[in-house]
Amino acid sequence: MLLTALFAKNLTAQSDGAAVLNIVLHPVQTLTINTADQTVNLEYRTREDYSKGVSLNKENHLQIYSTGGYVIRVKTADPRLQSAANSAAGIDAGDITVTASKGTTTGYESFISAPVQLSASFGELISSPAGASKAFNINYTAKGDNKYLNLFTKNQNPTVYTTQVVYSIEPQ
Repeated sequence: MLLTALFAKNLTAQSDGAAVLNIVLHPVQTLTINTADQTVNLEYRTREDYSKGVSLNKENHLQIYSTGGYVIRVKTADPRLQSAANSAAGIDAGDITVTASKGTTTGYESFISAPVQLSASFGELISSPAGASKAFNINYTAKGDNKYLNLFTKNQNPTVYTTQVVYSIEPQ
């Protein structure tokens, strides 16, 4: 009987199976504007503001997530900022320059940034060959040289000129 048990053990058939394991990576890119900073007011309050211009830095204004390299572009919805109180006049979007810098999020991946003079066409603000999850500070600067000296109207105090700034993220 012991001999039968030994033979039975040797006669056991072996079978192997294999499964294919794939890791499937899809591109993911998101860009959001910091919810606390969705309005940018460049305010001219003093004589110096009108003569030298104004700027405003928005910390962590853009949050991005990208699997792989990316390009961030910026434009305005219209070529001119318009005012409800002064529809005949407008401010050229090109009078505003947008500049990006590293936000306070962690990560030291490299990126290239160049100032963009706003227009109704997309301009390249940031590019990186590597994926990232990070924030960018955005600085908005508007002209001086008393360019807007005659654009205030007493019917709207203060007189507000507005447009939408549109950011996009694309794979690089």
